[in-house]
Amino acid sequence: MSPSPRTGGDLVVESLSALGARTVFGVPGQHALGTFSALSRSDLRYVGLRTELSAAFAADGYARTTGSPAALLVSTGPGALISLAALQEAAASSVPVVTVSSQIPRAGLGGLRKGYLHELRDQRASVRDVVKSATVVTQPGQLPSALAAAWETALTPPYGPTWVEVPQDVLLGEAGIPPVTDLVATPRPPQPRAELLDEAARLLTGASRPAVLAGGGVVRSGAEEALLELAEALRAPVAVTFGAKGAFPWEHPLSLQSWLEDRHTTDLLEDADVLLVVGSGLGELSSNYHTFRPRGRVVQVEADLGKLEANHPALAVHADARLALEGLTARVERRPSDGVAEKRRAELLARVQERLDAQDLGAEREVLDAVRAAVPDETPTFWDMTILAYWAWSAWDARVSGSMSSAQGAGGLGYGFPAAIGAAASVPGGRRVLAVSGDGGAMYGIAELATVRQHDLPVTWLVVDDGGYGILREYMTGAFGSAFGTELARPDFVALAESFGVPATLTGPESLEKDLASAISAQGPNVVVLPATLRMFAPTHLGA
Repeated sequence: MSPSPRTGGDLVVESLSALGARTVFGVPGQHALGTFSALSRSDLRYVGLRTELSAAFAADGYARTTGSPAALLVSTGPGALISLAALQEAAASSVPVVTVSSQIPRAGLGGLRKGYLHELRDQRASVRDVVKSATVVTQPGQLPSALAAAWETALTPPYGPTWVEVPQDVLLGEAGIPPVTDLVATPRPPQPRAELLDEAARLLTGASRPAVLAGGGVVRSGAEEALLELAEALRAPVAVTFGAKGAFPWEHPLSLQSWLEDRHTTDLLEDADVLLVVGSGLGELSSNYHTFRPRGRVVQVEADLGKLEANHPALAVHADARLALEGLTARVERRPSDGVAEKRRAELLARVQERLDAQDLGAEREVLDAVRAAVPDETPTFWDMTILAYWAWSAWDARVSGSMSSAQGAGGLGYGFPAAIGAAASVPGGRRVLAVSGDGGAMYGIAELATVRQHDLPVTWLVVDDGGYGILREYMTGAFGSAFGTELARPDFVALAESFGVPATLTGPESLEKDLASAISAQGPNVVVLPATLRMFAPTHLGA
């Protein structure tokens, strides 16, 4: 029996392999079957999820864990649209995901309203404002170059998702060119300009109260060592944003940690006569809900051109974080340690703790401490939009840079579990990963219990069950005196997990550390359910 001729679907798979992909996430659909048929003949590992939303979140988790683009395959119309909420998170958090979507046959392109199944009048227009680039391929010979360009764009700072869509008849038609083996995508990080580094170094060297706010760009560029070296040279205290957990050692004498929702931290950063903001756009969550009002000079290093000076005037340095920090360290004058910055740091953290101590939040702090004690330092953790995650943004000591990820970019529900699936699949044979969800967010990805069982992925899923959308309950009660629409009927999560063949444990605050540690040390997937109603610490931005 002669082999089937190579198709456009083979070109997609060959190109992804040549670009370095090893694992592909997705959900098949009628128009995409040419790609999936080719995938079956390749060496790529396929992790199929139950919805396109989960598949795109899984790709996000894989990319955050590996630092490399993740390949995502979706189908036309509904499949493409369902993936967009997750791709918005990838865009907001600068995560490189390369999506290959099918399209209706070429005869129907251009809004001709031919009535094809899944037809959108302009599918690319539907995704264009979510992704960094969106390309329609109309000939098989265009595919390798289009995918290389998408891969390069996704991995050029600022990272982000890209989109290539291929009509069904191109995927099914003959390839027409030899197998793809030589394909190069070279990211181009923005280089800092010397005159800007000179001026920034002059300002920082002359500052009497310098401070640093480090954002997710530090983690993405691998600039942790450069950040530490510069901070120690300047004797400048460092706060990290929620997207940069672990970028600076939590217990370092200059570490302000990440209490960005605490007014005491906001005050210290406002008081800096020169504030270096690196890898952050000073958005809502990094500026205590836009109450931050710097009184000194701001030096902003940012790879995303659109974020430079978007919120505050600054000496704007459009550059990769690592390159800029290394250049600044080579230029600033090293200061002797006089203990002043260390004292300010200690006083700040003491005031933060005093504020928490006054709010009767012992149960919440004990739960987070139990999770931290149970989780090995190197274990990646993925957090849904739930009260425990909101605590973790501020209070979690991520002892390995990049080991804590959450949906704090776009803020959509359903992120934690499928993103953890992607991270678990990033290593052949799997790696242990923790996902944390509330019961409301858990229901978005509950079908993925079948995925972890099918692929035997070592994901431990902690579900904090408070019978509703807990954080929205808090917000509504605080703003209006009562909550509406936040209370939820939910399943018996233990029984439901076990019905998928996934072991599950019902725990309590007293046994959480032991039960979670046991789950993490076990083989394969498992679930730990904690019935608990947690509260948030009081906000400090209201009325500011």
